[in-house]
Amino acid sequence: MPVNTQVINQRQLSWQVGSLLIGGGLLSIQHDLVRVAHMDTWFVYLLPTVYILFIAYVFTQLSMRLPGKHLFEINFILFGRWFGMLANMVLLIHLWFILLRDLRMLGKFIGTLLLPNTPEEMLVLLLVVLLMFYGRTSAEVISRVNDLFFPVFFALTLMLPFLLSNEMSFRLLQPILTTPPKQLGYAGLLSIGWYGDIIIVGAFLHMIWNSRQIHSALRHGSLLATVLLSLLLLMEVAVLGPNIPGNLIYPDYSLVQHIQITDFLDRMDLFVLSIWFPIIVNKIIFIYLAFLIGIASLIRQRDYTLINSPVSLFLLLTTILAFKSTPEVFSFGNYSSPVLVLSYQPALLAALLLLMRRFPKRSPERHAEQSSGKSQGHDRDGTSKGGNRHPGKRFGSRLGAISGRTWLRAGNMLLALGFVFVGAGLIFSQNYALIGKLAGFGYAFVLALLLFVTHMEMRKAKDLAARSSPNSAQSS
Repeated sequence: MPVNTQVINQRQLSWQVGSLLIGGGLLSIQHDLVRVAHMDTWFVYLLPTVYILFIAYVFTQLSMRLPGKHLFEINFILFGRWFGMLANMVLLIHLWFILLRDLRMLGKFIGTLLLPNTPEEMLVLLLVVLLMFYGRTSAEVISRVNDLFFPVFFALTLMLPFLLSNEMSFRLLQPILTTPPKQLGYAGLLSIGWYGDIIIVGAFLHMIWNSRQIHSALRHGSLLATVLLSLLLLMEVAVLGPNIPGNLIYPDYSLVQHIQITDFLDRMDLFVLSIWFPIIVNKIIFIYLAFLIGIASLIRQRDYTLINSPVSLFLLLTTILAFKSTPEVFSFGNYSSPVLVLSYQPALLAALLLLMRRFPKRSPERHAEQSSGKSQGHDRDGTSKGGNRHPGKRFGSRLGAISGRTWLRAGNMLLALGFVFVGAGLIFSQNYALIGKLAGFGYAFVLALLLFVTHMEMRKAKDLAARSSPNSAQSS
């Protein structure tokens, strides 16, 4: 099937975003976040989540005004030939740095924990061969692979509090929200460097035709990553304490090593690694495909399979020569990534917002939303349509009657409420420990509600897309 005709659905994009954001947090940034924010480190992902939502809004507006185009093509359209090429070159350099960082970090991880006697160059070579294999496919293939592992990873992460219940001590989390706000801000800026990887989703905008689906998928995927990463940080502090994880290279791996089920299942870390590894590799492959799409766009092509082999060999050479030691890899990944992201992404996104106004919005889902409002009206007897046929689904029908904009506003209000909880805790918990505890519980409850609200937003966007599709229009 030609590359330019392949698509991914809304759910696959949201899970792909979750894998993209989680993949970096599992290997590198966690110990630095604990070192900066101590026992309050599980609050630091609130700030980068807002940054992700801003990028989701920009991508949605781009897809509404320039449907069927990915970010590299949009740069040429909005900035012109030369400035568009300059913007694409900046993006490609950033993607190149991300690939160097992730390939070397994954090689260090495998060489340290699994294959200590294997030369690191051979590990990187095997990873590049894997990239070369998937470089002949598309995002559709890697998204289907991610469909197999991400649900298992999600369920396994949610089970960690139960698996580690005998090792946890909530006293290690207290006092809650007593870390200086400046340190929480610094930790949030560090995590923005890893969340900035979301810019690569722009390379796949042409694979989803409905802008509402892009928006809801990015929001739900980012909330999935925020919830899971925050839970991992919470468990690290509750099990290992506020100081030990900051001195460990891989605190997440040390955390799962504490899982012990009875006396004969004491190496659960090997099973967990078998789930983590595909998630991390999936992220690198996804970035590599975006890198290939960007290079192919420089010659106005979408078929990137011809440049797959030389690009992968270039990555192999530069990855091996890029770093001399492990501290260099971690310093580059954790402290250079925020500088790279904040040096160009805000300016690029602001310029895109200004220049896209020349193009009118072309959103078929607006008509679908109006028609859905009519179809979800009430009969003369005051009951909803189909209510008598399915009385057991009355509550679900009521949720389905809520519009997508209402779910969107509810999600934004919940996010603002999360900031209120954190702010109240930072202000009053120094003198009143109970307020800090209540703020922590409120923040966790807000994250759980955000998962539900963004999931409902995705379902609503899917329904609207189905109604606005040409096939549904013909059938109606």
